[in-house]
Amino acid sequence: MRTLILLTAAPGAGKSTWAARYAENNDHVRIVSSDEVRREITGSYQDFSKQPLVWETFRKRIHEYGQTDEEAIVICDGVNDTNAIRLSYAKETPEFDRHILVYIVRSLEVLQYQNKKRPAEKWVPAEVVESYFKRLEEPNAEVKAAYDEYIVVT
Repeated sequence: MRTLILLTAAPGAGKSTWAARYAENNDHVRIVSSDEVRREITGSYQDFSKQPLVWETFRKRIHEYGQTDEEAIVICDGVNDTNAIRLSYAKETPEFDRHILVYIVRSLEVLQYQNKKRPAEKWVPAEVVESYFKRLEEPNAEVKAAYDEYIVVT
């Protein structure tokens, strides 16, 4: 059974940590990280000059992994901050038998603290973390209905 897991949370919430822990305990897991794709394309986690290519590559990998392994579990590690984005992933990935949305909830204080603990090359400016925190939409009923499972991590 092919499974897509979409992570959604502000920067510093622990999405990559959650994905890595999940992968340690499950087989056939492929993590598609927007940060890692950005680093591959630009050479830096902080270079946002080629975002259209980053997101095109991100989406392409999700589909590739979902089509090449019948047991694939693909984790989409990105902010995915709006309900429109979350719906698009559910609708654009029919090759997956199961869709799971994982919403990681953290206070702004925790986000800022965890962000400061990151390696320097992954650090996000405090004002950017706060901006994402303020605009992060809570998944609505339509989004929850589009996924087979909805998990809240606190």
